[in-house]
This record gives sequence, structure tokens and C-alpha cells, in this order.
Amino acid sequence: MKLSRRLLIFVGIFSSIASLGQLEENHIFKENYYLFPIKPGIRNTLAGTMGELRSSHFHTGLDIRTEGKIGLPVHAAAPGYISRVAVSTSGYGNAVYILHPNGHTTVYAHLDRFHGALAQYVREEQYRRKTFELNLYFRKDQFKVERGDTIAFGGNSGSSGGPHLHFDLRDENQNPLNPLKYGFTEILDNTPPVARKIAIKTMDKDARVNGQFGRYEFELKRIGNNYIIDQPIEVKGKVGIELYGYDILDNARFRCGITTITMTAADREVFRQEINTFSFSEQRNILKHMNYPDLHDTGEKYHKLYVDDGNELRFYKTDNNKGKLTLEGDGLTPVKIAMTDSYNNISYVDINLKSATVNSDKAIAYGNSHDTKIDLIDNTLVIKAPANAESLPAIYIPDRQELQQSYIINNKTGVFLWDMRQGLPHSVDINGENRLLHYKEMVSPQHSFKYYNDKMDIYFPDGALFDTLYLQASYDYIDSDKTEQFSIGDVQVPLKKYISVTLKPQKSYKDPEKYSVYALDARGNAHYKGGKWEYSRITFRTRDFGKFTILEDTIPPKIVPVRVDKNELRFKISDERSGINEIKCTVDGAWVLMNYDYKTQLIWSEKLDFTEPFSGEVKLTVTDNQGNKNIYSSLL
Repeated sequence: MKLSRRLLIFVGIFSSIASLGQLEENHIFKENYYLFPIKPGIRNTLAGTMGELRSSHFHTGLDIRTEGKIGLPVHAAAPGYISRVAVSTSGYGNAVYILHPNGHTTVYAHLDRFHGALAQYVREEQYRRKTFELNLYFRKDQFKVERGDTIAFGGNSGSSGGPHLHFDLRDENQNPLNPLKYGFTEILDNTPPVARKIAIKTMDKDARVNGQFGRYEFELKRIGNNYIIDQPIEVKGKVGIELYGYDILDNARFRCGITTITMTAADREVFRQEINTFSFSEQRNILKHMNYPDLHDTGEKYHKLYVDDGNELRFYKTDNNKGKLTLEGDGLTPVKIAMTDSYNNISYVDINLKSATVNSDKAIAYGNSHDTKIDLIDNTLVIKAPANAESLPAIYIPDRQELQQSYIINNKTGVFLWDMRQGLPHSVDINGENRLLHYKEMVSPQHSFKYYNDKMDIYFPDGALFDTLYLQASYDYIDSDKTEQFSIGDVQVPLKKYISVTLKPQKSYKDPEKYSVYALDARGNAHYKGGKWEYSRITFRTRDFGKFTILEDTIPPKIVPVRVDKNELRFKISDERSGINEIKCTVDGAWVLMNYDYKTQLIWSEKLDFTEPFSGEVKLTVTDNQGNKNIYSSLL
């Protein structure tokens, strides 16, 4: 079979979109300099690795398993001094930062408790400042450590989903490095990465995948440690390839990160990513690295093997077309994807792309068809309507404009494409039925922008958007529960920064200080966003588009005593709507430190002097985000 070499991928000089610098260039790996922080010298497994795709960020280090236990000793990986300690109900929870003589910092997170003099110092500071949450920085000579010293005990604090140690290694600028490059023999891995599916996405209005516009997924067939698709995939125009894959380490079931992914087309490398380091300030760009709509709908995390518009990550190297492929001519173009993990285990995906040349409104495609559907994909509005309708679909911008059929699916559904840059349609007419689209403005990502109407104001600061936004905004009054709903944007479009929204309610609220803004998820569940009232309007910030409403909260938090005696105070607390904001406990008028784990809804006391029994009136005040309070009191 003849192979096409007429792939329009302007390779020329290979351009580096990233110059953060890869580890191999900027850092000398010294094996055995760092000690494994959990049970050093004993075989262990990982639940997460550097560069793993999370829903809103790249994982920055290792998740080291702790046998499902809380309380395993955590050891300093190298000599240095403790430069920082953080205590938080979310995120890293209890965390220790150690600065080493080589300029690197190691981070130990989700700890159950600190050790020795450090634990005593932190507890004293919590009592002095009368706060559970802390962020402390230390002098060089304050808490020195040697390699192997016990600094803390493993736990499940913060946003952890189970007992483990999160371990980071960072450079002089606090950029994360890949710890597995530093020779930890406790981790064994001879298993190459796994590939599940690929997706191919059209990059402009004229492109097609198997005759259709949009994004299409293909299951992969495994052969040994490699993967193929048996049949060629027909493409026309500019397309981008995405990979659903992950790494699995020996004797572990967790889906970890793939360090390096490369893609060649017709034996020429067009894309390479090496996730060995990056900046924390770039983390939000993961929403452009992955296919965000698919993540939102299915939870699957695809690597885009091209650099999408608005993606500012700097660990890519691509051709001049940023990894996007354009085929022409006859024959097949072989595409090979190589996945390499931190231990240099490699697996491959091989597919063949076939160039298509059909370009007619009579073109027929096969696949899933819909009687009627309207989608926005990048800059293109996709309208699917019955092919045998009495009239062609039309849009109003504001004048009526009939659409021409781009292709037909299964001789049943006509597909009509509209380039949104040619005008924003406020409605579409399909076979006599008019549907409102609510497009209001085309917003550029290059500068700040303000949108006003009689229901809401929206302010986009400079840099809030990844790419051009086709802003939708609408208002509904829900008779069944007498609530207002404000729809802003498309939930499948990610925001880079927070935007400010001012809602202008059309109904009156008797006591507005008891009302706040809530985001509504797909199931109708309400999530507290807050907001500030001024002149009968409420302003809040959000980093996600969606539906918002204004709800009342007059119900105070619940307090259930679990143990109240001279040795310990332990309660279960919860709030039905706005969530817990503040916890304050006193015994005989003196402030008492209460640790809080929101996952279990438990709070428990920690004495400054463990030998001193609690005595006198116990008073616990729990306040929610709306200002509702519940007070528990008893006498010891």
C-alpha cells in the first residue's frame, strides 16, 4: 500500500514553545542524595506521580502510599532546615517545607501531625494567634534537620482522599521537579504506559473526520504493550490528535502521569511534551492542555497532542503548525505516538490517516445522527436538523440568513455550519421553530471587557480568557420554587482567571443579608459562591461559567457532641446550605485549639498543656458563611 509523504507539517527548524528548561539540561541528578521519606529502603508503591493530569492542575510530585495507615514516620529527605510550615483545612492540610543546601526544597503534605519541637512551636503559635490555620516561615538556624530525621507523621489532612504522603521536590524558584529522576530504589516499575483511546478533532470549519465536523473518539486495540487502530481514519483539512492514556507502576492500580509523549507523522516528529518541570503560575493552563468539554462531560483526561490557542505551557516542542496535522494527496500517512514514563518504559500507538478530498453539500457521512441539535465547537456553530425538512435552517443576526447544508449523516440528518466570526446569531429557525441562542458579545482574550444588561453585569479582567469567547447570558424565573436563575457562559468553556458578576434581581428580597449567590450543577445542587449586596444588587466572583441563583440561608449549623470530658472535646459539625465559616471553642473563657477535618465533619481539641484537664464551662460557637450561629455549652 502506498504511503503519502505529502503531509503539510512545516517541520523545518523544530521550534521550542517551552524553555523553562528540561531537567536533563538544568539539573544534575545525584542518586542517593535524597532519602525516600516513608520507610526508606523498603519497597513501596505510588498512588500518583509528577505530571499526572488532575481535574484542574498537574500533579506536582509523588503520592507515596502509607499502607492505608495514619501515623507512619515521615523522614527528612536530605539535610537542611525547615523553612515553612502550613496548616489548612483544605489543599495540602498539614505541610512541612525543608530548604536544602543545594537550593532545592522538599515538601511533605497531608500530614497527620508534626514532630517534637516543631509540633510544640506550631501549637503555641496557634494558641497565640487563636487560629487553627497557619502559614509560618522560619529562620535558617531555627529548625535544622539531618537526612533521615523524623519531622512528622503521615496522615490524611487537607484535601487528601485517603492516607498517604504527598512529596514534592522543587528547584530554587519553587518550580516542581520530577522526584523519580533522583534514583529512589524503593519504587519498582517495568510497566509501560497504557493507551485507551485517541480522539481526532477538526481545527476549522472546512476540516472533516470520517466525513464529519467535530471531535471523534476511537478505541485502541492492544497488541502486547502497543496499540493500534485496524482501519485507516479518513481526514480532510487541519486536524488535531488527542490521547487518552496514563502510566501504571508495578504492583499498583493507580493511574499516574506520563512523563514524555511524542508524535510523529510520516516519520517526522511534529509534537513532543516533557513534563519534568513547570511553574505553579501556569497550572491553570491544564484546562487547555486537556480537552475540557470531554473532561466536563465524562471525566476522561485527554492529552492534546497539539498546542491549542491560549495554552501558555512551556514544556512543548512542536513544528510550526503546533502539532496540528494537514493532509493532502492520496495514500496513507502513518502516525506514531510514543509514551515514555519516568523509568523509560515505552509503549506506542500506531494509526493511519487517509486523506479525503470530498467537498460538497451532497457529501454523506455515517455515525450518530440527531433529529435536531445545536452545538458550538470553537468558532463554529453546528446545527443538525432533519434532512427532509420543508425549509432550510436559518439564523438571525439580526436579519434572517438561510444556511447551506455542509453534509448529511446517514441520509437522515443535515449538518449546517456557521462561522461565529461572521456574526453572532441571537436565534435559529429550524423547520418553523425559533430557538433563542442568547449570544450577546464576542469577547477578546487580549484585554479587559465589561458586559451590561438589565439582569446582570459581567466584568472580564485582562487575561481572564484563554481564547475568544462567544458570551451567552440569559435570565429565567422558576415558578415552581420562586427562584431566579442567571445563566452565564457555557460550562464547557474554561476560564483562566476569576470574573466579577453583578446580579440585578427582578424580585425583592426582604432580608438580603440572609441571601447569597449559589452555583447550580447539572443535578440542580446548589454550591455557595457568596457575594456582597449593594443597592439591591449582589456582586460575586467566579472562575466557572454556569447557572447561578440567589438563595436564603437562615438555618444555623448543627453541632453533635461526640466526646466532652476533661481529656478531650470532640464534635461533629455540619451545615445544610452555605457551609462552615468559623469555629470557636472556649473552656472556662480560655480559647481552645480545635482541629477540623471537613471530610469527616469532625472537630477535636488539642491542648496547649496536655497534663492540664479541661474544667469549667465548655462553649462551642459554629458560624456558617451566611452568619447563622449555633452555640453548644456544657459544664465540666
